[in-house]
Amino acid sequence: MPPASVGRHSSQRRESNKSNTEERIMKRLKSISLKALALVFAGSLAFTAQAQEKPGEGVSVQPAVATWTSAIPVSWVYAELLTELGYDVQDPISLQNPVAYLAMSEGDVDYWPNGWFPLHNPQLPDNWEDNGTIFDPLCKGCGIQGYLVNKEAVEKYDIEGIMDIVNNEEIRNAFDHDNDGKAELYGCPPGWGCHEGINAMIDKFDLGDRIDHVDAGYSANFTEAMSQIEQGNPTLYMTWGPSAWILKLVPGEDVMWVNAPGIVESENEKASGITGAVTDPIEMGFVAADIQVAANNNFLEENPAAAELFRQAEVPLKWISQVDGKMSEQDLDDDEVRPLAAEWIDENREMVDKWLKAAREAAK
Repeated sequence: MPPASVGRHSSQRRESNKSNTEERIMKRLKSISLKALALVFAGSLAFTAQAQEKPGEGVSVQPAVATWTSAIPVSWVYAELLTELGYDVQDPISLQNPVAYLAMSEGDVDYWPNGWFPLHNPQLPDNWEDNGTIFDPLCKGCGIQGYLVNKEAVEKYDIEGIMDIVNNEEIRNAFDHDNDGKAELYGCPPGWGCHEGINAMIDKFDLGDRIDHVDAGYSANFTEAMSQIEQGNPTLYMTWGPSAWILKLVPGEDVMWVNAPGIVESENEKASGITGAVTDPIEMGFVAADIQVAANNNFLEENPAAAELFRQAEVPLKWISQVDGKMSEQDLDDDEVRPLAAEWIDENREMVDKWLKAAREAAK
């Protein structure tokens, strides 16, 4: 009997030990499963957070950039912002305006932030409305061209426009620096669009016997105009912005934009809100342009974060002109301009983060 009894108890103990072991294993497996689930859940949350932070992750973007120097800093601002959204932004391709719009329309280029409208309207391809979008201005009224007179002369002779100079012999003589009976207009060299524009104005309004278009190299022309102004001589010259030139002689402080007769009907439209203008609105003689982002529609549909960024971001005229000046004075290349864009973004982080937040929200 005792052996049989011992055997029974031993069997019971084995069954009990087996049960306890299985229970421990199940608890351990359950614990491991919970930890695994927690890790998966945490990883999922981290992935979701990363996706929300960088909605452009894995997307390659090809921008274009215009051929004038002040387009470059604007281009790098957008490249930096898109990079913060996770996009893989390729180096911008430098293109002439009509080629850039055609490339965007055909999907070879995704966007460029260098549209000047309405000046560029005639350069859009026929199928643009189906394939491309132009966003609200990133710099409203910043693409300006026109004529300026030193502020002292404006006030002394009560000048509002070029016609006040050429139609009054006394005033015209004050602007005549070489005593040939004509007022000097320090303009643009042959081959430039503004050279043709100035000559077209002179021809259209029969001003050839009263205005001398000085058409040397622009840097030399501007230097001469600035020298005349420093000597206190009434001076008329042509310039544009964004550019380094409007920082060397600042409209509203050193010089004033003056009215000029337009060359064609569309250019007779007056511009409002121009800093340093003698009148508001003012007839610039050239169309004042808004600087705007243009982009391919397929790219925008597939990338709502980028589309919202294009709606939100703005770049100030003064900063563009300052960087343009540095590029000229220090002979900076593209790689040296990009850090300046990153620096501007960091200096305006609170504003920039609002743009990026809106872009990330649009991607959800």
